[in-house]
Amino acid sequence: MAKLSGIYKDKKTSKWYYSVSLGFDKVTGKRIRKVRRGFNTQKEAYEAKTEELKNAQDMGRIANSGLDYASYMEDLFLPDYKSHVQSTTYEARLSVFKKMIKHFGKKKIDSISNIDIQVWKNSLTADFSQNYARMIYGLFSQTLEKAVNLGMIKMNRAIQVGTIKKEKVKVEFWTKEEFQKVLSTFNLDDYYEHYSFIIIWLYFMTGLRVNEATALRWKQDINLDNRTLTVNHSLRLKNSNDWKLGPTKTKAGMRTIALDNDTVEFLRTWKARQDEFGKIDFVFSYDGRPTWKSTISRIIKRHAKLAGIKAIQAKGLRHSHASFLINEHNANPLVIKDRLGHEDIKTTLSTYSHLYPNVNFEIAKNMSGSIIFTPSKEKKTKFQGNQSFKFKGN
Repeated sequence: MAKLSGIYKDKKTSKWYYSVSLGFDKVTGKRIRKVRRGFNTQKEAYEAKTEELKNAQDMGRIANSGLDYASYMEDLFLPDYKSHVQSTTYEARLSVFKKMIKHFGKKKIDSISNIDIQVWKNSLTADFSQNYARMIYGLFSQTLEKAVNLGMIKMNRAIQVGTIKKEKVKVEFWTKEEFQKVLSTFNLDDYYEHYSFIIIWLYFMTGLRVNEATALRWKQDINLDNRTLTVNHSLRLKNSNDWKLGPTKTKAGMRTIALDNDTVEFLRTWKARQDEFGKIDFVFSYDGRPTWKSTISRIIKRHAKLAGIKAIQAKGLRHSHASFLINEHNANPLVIKDRLGHEDIKTTLSTYSHLYPNVNFEIAKNMSGSIIFTPSKEKKTKFQGNQSFKFKGN
C-alpha cells in the first residue's frame, strides 16, 4: 500500500500511528497536534486520523484555528484530492502541490493575502511557460476553493487576483513530403532502427497520444487479422522497471482505430522481428521494456536531422496525422475526432480548423455547375415590379 500522509509505523512495536495538526491554540498560539498509536494496519490509522479531522472540523476547532498552509495541504486537501482523481493523476501533480507548499507552507491559510498571491503568480509566469504556470495556478486556486468549502477562509483570493491567460501554442508537424524524407533515413535491416521506424510510422499513421502508443501490447490491443488497434490504457513510467498502465486521458480516449494495409504489414513484420529476440509484450519495445517518451524525442531529432527537416515534438506526430487526413484525404472532422479520441467535436475543430485553408474554395469549385436549369423563354408572372422605378436607357 502506498504511504499515506501523516501515517507512520512504530519501529519498536510494529504498530501504526497517526500524527495530525489541528491548528493553533487561540491563547498560546502553539500548534495543536494529536498523536494516537496502536493501530494494527496503516488503513486503520488513516481512517482514525480522518475521523479525528472530521470531529475537529464539526466542532469548529479547525475552521478558526489559523492552520498553516502546509498542514492544511497534508492533512486535509491532499487526502481528499487523492480520493477523487486517478492515482496516475495524483502522482503527476504531487510535485506541483509541493511547489505550493514550499512557497506558502509556513503561512496560516487565512493570512495568505492578495499581494502574496500576486507576487507568487508573477514568479510563476517568469519561471515557467505560460500554460504550465496557468496549470499550477489553477491547482492552487482549487486548494483555496476547498478551504472556502471547509469554512477555513471566507473567499478564494486566487480567483480575486485573477487567472493566468491561456496561451495558444503552435504545435509543429510534418507534412506528407517531410514524413517521407524521414522514412528514407531508416535502415530496416538494423534492429534498433527498425524499432525506431515502427514508432515514427505508427504515430504518424494513427494519431495516438504519446502515452497511449507506448502502452500498446500485442495480445491485448493489436488485431492484425481484423486490421484494428484498440486503445485501452495510457502508460506511466517511473523507471524502466517501474511502470503502470492507467486510464486514457478521457473516456473517449478508449477507442478502436482501423489500420491501413501498409501499417498492418509493417506491424506484422516488426512482430516477427521481435520474436527473434524473445517474447516481447509491448509493441514499442526492443528489449521487453516499455519505451520512454524521451527516447521517442531523440529518435525524432536524430532522423529529422538526417532528413534535413525540422525536428518536432513527439505530440507533433499526432498533429501530423490530423494534417495528413485533412490535406491528403479531405477527412470529415467527425472521423478525425473519433481517431484522435476527442470527447467533443469542438476540440477537434478548434485545434485543427486552421488546417482546412482551401476547403472554402474547394466547396465553391465543387458547387460550380451542380445546379442545372433552363430559363423560361416567356414571362409567366403578372407582377410588374416597382412601378415608381423608371429605367434609364442608354
